[in-house]
Amino acid sequence: MAEAILKRTTFVVPDAERAAKFYMHVFGMTKWYENRVPVHPSFPPAAPPWAPCHLILLKAEDPMIGMLGLLQYLDQPFDTGTLQQRTRVRMGETLLVFETKDVDGVYRRPLEAGGATILAPPTDWDVPSHDAKSKILLRTMSMFDPNGIYMEVNQKR
Repeated sequence: MAEAILKRTTFVVPDAERAAKFYMHVFGMTKWYENRVPVHPSFPPAAPPWAPCHLILLKAEDPMIGMLGLLQYLDQPFDTGTLQQRTRVRMGETLLVFETKDVDGVYRRPLEAGGATILAPPTDWDVPSHDAKSKILLRTMSMFDPNGIYMEVNQKR
Protein backbone atom coordinates (compact mmCIF):
# COMPACT_ATOMS: atom_id res chain seq x y z
CA MET A 1 0.00 0.00 0.00
CA ALA A 2 1.23 3.49 -0.84
CA GLU A 3 2.30 5.63 2.10
CA ALA A 4 1.31 8.92 0.50
CA ILE A 5 -1.48 10.45 -1.53
CA LEU A 6 -1.13 13.20 -4.08
CA LYS A 7 -3.30 16.02 -2.75
CA ARG A 8 -2.46 18.96 -4.95
CA THR A 9 -0.49 20.21 -7.92
CA THR A 10 0.68 23.82 -7.69
CA PHE A 11 1.77 25.95 -10.63
CA VAL A 12 3.81 29.14 -10.51
CA VAL A 13 1.83 31.66 -12.57
CA PRO A 14 2.19 35.38 -13.30
CA ASP A 15 -1.31 36.24 -12.01
CA ALA A 16 -2.93 33.85 -9.50
CA GLU A 17 -6.32 35.56 -9.52
CA ARG A 18 -6.58 35.50 -13.31
CA ALA A 19 -5.53 31.85 -13.40
CA ALA A 20 -8.05 30.94 -10.67
CA LYS A 21 -10.88 32.63 -12.56
CA PHE A 22 -10.14 30.43 -15.60
CA TYR A 23 -10.38 27.17 -13.62
CA MET A 24 -13.44 28.33 -11.68
CA HIS A 25 -15.21 29.27 -14.93
CA VAL A 26 -14.21 26.26 -17.00
CA PHE A 27 -14.37 23.48 -14.38
CA GLY A 28 -16.56 24.96 -11.65
CA MET A 29 -13.75 24.70 -9.09
CA THR A 30 -14.10 26.81 -5.95
CA LYS A 31 -11.59 28.62 -3.79
CA TRP A 32 -10.56 26.63 -0.76
CA TYR A 33 -7.71 28.90 0.34
CA GLU A 34 -6.42 32.33 -0.60
CA ASN A 35 -3.76 34.32 1.17
CA ARG A 36 -0.60 36.32 0.82
CA VAL A 37 2.18 34.30 2.42
CA PRO A 38 5.98 34.36 2.61
CA VAL A 39 7.47 31.44 0.68
CA HIS A 40 10.05 29.29 2.45
CA PRO A 41 13.40 29.48 0.64
CA SER A 42 13.34 25.73 -0.12
CA PHE A 43 9.65 25.13 -0.88
CA PRO A 44 9.97 25.80 -3.84
CA PRO A 45 13.53 27.04 -4.33
CA ALA A 46 12.80 29.89 -6.74
CA ALA A 47 13.04 33.25 -4.99
CA PRO A 48 14.85 35.05 -2.19
CA PRO A 49 14.08 33.73 1.33
CA TRP A 50 10.55 34.48 2.49
CA ALA A 51 9.54 36.18 -0.77
CA PRO A 52 5.91 37.32 -0.61
CA CYS A 53 3.46 35.43 -2.77
CA HIS A 54 -0.23 35.21 -3.51
CA LEU A 55 -1.41 31.60 -3.10
CA ILE A 56 -4.82 30.36 -4.20
CA LEU A 57 -5.89 26.74 -3.75
CA LEU A 58 -8.89 25.56 -5.72
CA LYS A 59 -10.87 22.45 -4.94
CA ALA A 60 -12.89 20.16 -7.12
CA GLU A 61 -15.58 17.78 -5.93
CA ASP A 62 -13.43 15.87 -3.41
CA PRO A 63 -12.68 17.98 -0.30
CA MET A 64 -9.16 16.59 0.25
CA ILE A 65 -7.60 15.56 -3.08
CA GLY A 66 -7.50 16.90 -6.58
CA MET A 67 -6.74 20.47 -5.53
CA LEU A 68 -5.01 22.92 -7.81
CA GLY A 69 -2.61 25.50 -6.42
CA LEU A 70 -1.76 28.77 -8.17
CA LEU A 71 1.30 30.54 -6.78
CA GLN A 72 2.19 34.09 -7.81
CA TYR A 73 5.39 35.68 -6.54
CA LEU A 74 4.52 39.29 -5.77
CA ASP A 75 8.10 40.40 -6.41
CA GLN A 76 8.74 38.23 -9.45
CA PRO A 77 12.25 36.67 -9.24
CA PHE A 78 12.19 35.59 -12.90
CA ASP A 79 10.69 36.25 -16.32
CA THR A 80 6.90 35.90 -16.08
CA GLY A 81 6.26 35.56 -19.80
CA THR A 82 4.14 32.58 -20.79
CA LEU A 83 4.31 30.59 -23.99
CA GLN A 84 1.34 31.40 -26.20
CA GLN A 85 -0.41 29.40 -28.93
CA ARG A 86 1.34 26.20 -27.82
CA THR A 87 0.82 22.98 -29.79
CA ARG A 88 3.15 20.52 -28.00
CA VAL A 89 4.28 19.64 -24.49
CA ARG A 90 7.94 19.56 -23.50
CA MET A 91 10.07 17.13 -21.52
CA GLY A 92 9.48 17.45 -17.78
CA GLU A 93 6.16 19.26 -18.11
CA THR A 94 3.16 18.46 -15.96
CA LEU A 95 0.06 17.11 -17.67
CA LEU A 96 -3.16 17.88 -15.85
CA VAL A 97 -5.91 15.30 -16.31
CA PHE A 98 -9.47 16.22 -15.39
CA GLU A 99 -12.50 13.94 -15.33
CA THR A 100 -15.86 15.57 -15.96
CA LYS A 101 -19.47 14.63 -16.66
CA ASP A 102 -19.73 17.33 -19.35
CA VAL A 103 -16.70 17.42 -21.66
CA ASP A 104 -18.69 19.32 -24.31
CA GLY A 105 -19.45 22.09 -21.77
CA VAL A 106 -15.80 22.19 -20.70
CA TYR A 107 -14.87 22.54 -24.38
CA ARG A 108 -17.24 25.52 -24.86
CA ARG A 109 -16.28 27.51 -21.76
CA PRO A 110 -12.60 28.21 -22.65
CA LEU A 111 -13.75 29.29 -26.10
CA GLU A 112 -16.14 31.77 -24.43
CA ALA A 113 -13.57 32.98 -21.89
CA GLY A 114 -10.71 33.26 -24.39
CA GLY A 115 -7.00 32.82 -23.81
CA ALA A 116 -6.85 29.01 -23.97
CA THR A 117 -5.47 27.09 -26.94
CA ILE A 118 -7.69 24.14 -27.82
CA LEU A 119 -5.66 21.30 -29.35
CA ALA A 120 -8.35 18.66 -29.80
CA PRO A 121 -12.12 19.07 -29.56
CA PRO A 122 -14.11 16.34 -27.78
CA THR A 123 -13.17 13.05 -29.45
CA ASP A 124 -14.37 9.52 -28.72
CA TRP A 125 -11.67 6.93 -28.11
CA ASP A 126 -10.78 4.07 -25.78
CA VAL A 127 -7.82 2.88 -23.73
CA PRO A 128 -7.09 -0.47 -22.08
CA SER A 129 -8.16 -0.76 -18.45
CA HIS A 130 -5.46 -1.03 -15.77
CA ASP A 131 -5.60 -4.84 -15.94
CA ALA A 132 -5.90 -4.87 -19.77
CA LYS A 133 -9.00 -7.09 -19.51
CA SER A 134 -11.41 -4.46 -20.76
CA LYS A 135 -11.53 -1.05 -22.39
CA ILE A 136 -12.27 2.34 -20.89
CA LEU A 137 -14.50 4.28 -23.27
CA LEU A 138 -13.72 7.99 -23.21
CA ARG A 139 -14.73 11.27 -24.78
CA THR A 140 -11.65 13.50 -24.46
CA MET A 141 -10.46 16.99 -25.36
CA SER A 142 -7.13 18.70 -24.78
CA MET A 143 -5.91 22.28 -24.43
CA PHE A 144 -3.34 24.63 -23.00
CA ASP A 145 -4.74 27.10 -20.44
CA PRO A 146 -3.93 30.85 -20.72
CA ASN A 147 -0.64 30.23 -18.83
CA GLY A 148 0.48 27.47 -21.20
CA ILE A 149 -0.39 24.59 -18.84
CA TYR A 150 -1.47 21.47 -20.76
CA MET A 151 -4.52 19.48 -19.79
CA GLU A 152 -6.52 16.52 -20.97
CA VAL A 153 -10.21 16.48 -20.07
CA ASN A 154 -12.01 13.11 -20.04
CA GLN A 155 -15.60 11.99 -19.78
CA LYS A 156 -16.39 8.29 -19.47
CA ARG A 157 -18.90 7.09 -22.05
